[in-house]
Amino acid sequence: MATAPPPAADAAQALDFVAALVTRLGEEAARRQGSAVEQRKPAAALTGSVVTDVDLETERAVDDALRERFPADGLIGEEGADRPPADPEHGRTWVVDPIDGTLNYARRLGPWSVVVSAWRGPRERPQPESVAVWTGGHLYTALAGHGAFVRVGGPQAEPRRLHLEGAAEPGGVVRAGAGVVGAVKEAGWLAKVVESSAAEVASIADGRVMGTLRLGGDRRDLHGPALLVAEAGGAVVPLDGEPLSGVSRSLVLAHPGAADDLVALATANLPVTGPAD
Repeated sequence: MATAPPPAADAAQALDFVAALVTRLGEEAARRQGSAVEQRKPAAALTGSVVTDVDLETERAVDDALRERFPADGLIGEEGADRPPADPEHGRTWVVDPIDGTLNYARRLGPWSVVVSAWRGPRERPQPESVAVWTGGHLYTALAGHGAFVRVGGPQAEPRRLHLEGAAEPGGVVRAGAGVVGAVKEAGWLAKVVESSAAEVASIADGRVMGTLRLGGDRRDLHGPALLVAEAGGAVVPLDGEPLSGVSRSLVLAHPGAADDLVALATANLPVTGPAD
């Protein structure tokens, strides 16, 4: 009888599977971008949210693939897929954002991503296990305790380990919500408004952006990708003082050389909120 792989090996094998999946679906979404059909989500008059046929079909494809490969796992999707894991206390739940930055995707305005992350632990405070982000032809992956990597050209390409160190870029780019852009500029950073959270987080992990200040956020596009920054040696700081989990609110993600300054800036300009409901 074959024995089950140890937990770390199982997580690594699962990440390899998902990395190939998001790459295939990201490339397909890129090919279909010009013909994607846009529609409004319910309550769009209040949120401005849109969805495309590609979002919906991508989420179904992820759900189908994971259901077949990992039948005991749960799934939470941006577009409504929702099934609990067989073991709610210790089982794995996949969290999916089929197109993060849908308005950018639909209108061809800027970055967008395909994001799948894995989480374990009780619903009250789940912990990230791994993440795969496909954005702009690049595949970013991270496995808790085992580093973060970027590949150009798909999961079979030679990976490059992401490693942040040394001094931050003076006056470098910092992403933030619109409400604190003024404060970021006054502090001497080049402020940019958030567009696609996952693409933004990937740009911190590979050193192009010095950090982001975020009120709120979600496991689908921010908390999961935050593992890229943590595993690259960056700072991931929930302002409530608790460790990062799937319910953390008010986050700073930063290059290690910019972390202290950006945490101080965020503390002065963002409300320190408790966990999400």
